[in-house]
Amino acid sequence: MQPFYELLESVVKSYPGIFLNPVVDVLYLVVLGLVAGQYARVQSLEERLYGRSKNKAFIKTLWGIGLGLVGGLLASVLLVMVGVTVSDAGFSYLLPLSLFLFLWSPRFLCFSYSGALLSLSHLVFGWPRVNVQAIMALVACLHAAESLLIRLSGAGCSTPLYVPGKDGRTVGGFALQRFWPVPLIVLFMVKVPDISAMTGLIHLPDWWPLIKAPPVQGPGTPLFTMMPVVAALGYGDLAISVTPREKAKETSRNLFLFSVILLGFAVAASRWSPFVWVAALFAPIGHEIVIRMGNRQESERDPLFVSDGDLVVLDVFEGTPAHAAGIEREARITMIGGQEVRGRQDLEAALAAPGDLAFTFMNVGDKRPREVLVRRNGTEPVGILPAPGIGDSPLVVPHNSGPLVVFLKKFLARKAS
Repeated sequence: MQPFYELLESVVKSYPGIFLNPVVDVLYLVVLGLVAGQYARVQSLEERLYGRSKNKAFIKTLWGIGLGLVGGLLASVLLVMVGVTVSDAGFSYLLPLSLFLFLWSPRFLCFSYSGALLSLSHLVFGWPRVNVQAIMALVACLHAAESLLIRLSGAGCSTPLYVPGKDGRTVGGFALQRFWPVPLIVLFMVKVPDISAMTGLIHLPDWWPLIKAPPVQGPGTPLFTMMPVVAALGYGDLAISVTPREKAKETSRNLFLFSVILLGFAVAASRWSPFVWVAALFAPIGHEIVIRMGNRQESERDPLFVSDGDLVVLDVFEGTPAHAAGIEREARITMIGGQEVRGRQDLEAALAAPGDLAFTFMNVGDKRPREVLVRRNGTEPVGILPAPGIGDSPLVVPHNSGPLVVFLKKFLARKAS
């Protein structure tokens, strides 16, 4: 095991030096700009709907940078330990193609789709020249890292929404969106004329790497070296029947299982050529199964955020009187200022009275109702967004359109008017 400890140490020590490469810096800034743009869209939507934002684009971008470094280090360790080399892997095509697909839909930023397109194009047409098993192993390792990031922070950027439910009624839910710029260290194979003159080499077992690299042409001894690259990871989901945290946990688990299966197919493809087709087809299909599995779970379960009888709190904005008073998401409010409340209309009528108001409510986990005085200045908003009830309309219909599609829709709408 000693060689692998040395390899792990080498990856960790090399990781901070990624940004010493000017080309990597430029690519990272491009990806970072897209990430910041997506968070800006989230903030703009919240301000348009509620007059204030829960998720500040600048803060979420900073978190994306930090978590992207964590995910990138994990993915780098996995890639190097497995022995994924980008020599003839077609990695130079991956990021540009993913960015192009992103213009159509943010979900296509995922390498599952661009990697599959490149692999199938190579298998069917012979162009571009790519190492299918290496691309699929790269996709698998990135998704393993993404599953961890979703588990850690997938619920950290959740936008409350009124959306159409399965039975035609309006229900409450949360749009979960996360984006991370991910710098990576990957292996690259070169040939050196005189390996005896080199120092600091790590000698690994003969069975390594698990993903066999294509032979490098020319004289000399083949040698693995490390090089920096940049990738992008994105996550989008809709939580209706469970809380955002529970939804992120479910998706993280399913995505990790997908990554393990895909990595198994990639390793098999490195040894038995028919599996290159299996791996290339499983990448997009398996990813779609993960997405559809989550959507099916949502459609089969009852919605969690609906005001039936008591008023249910969909969300509470931080820094508001309600938040300061301890009212939480999923709380059930029964009385405000001595008035019984059962829905949004009752809430608005009760809040029309100026000054402090007495709230009777129960947070999740409470065994008995609480009575709290919510302090505010005049008719200052208390910061409660109630779950929809009978007669409420959707505030937005969820979509997953990319910047180019949104631009084309607006352009055509102006032409039509």
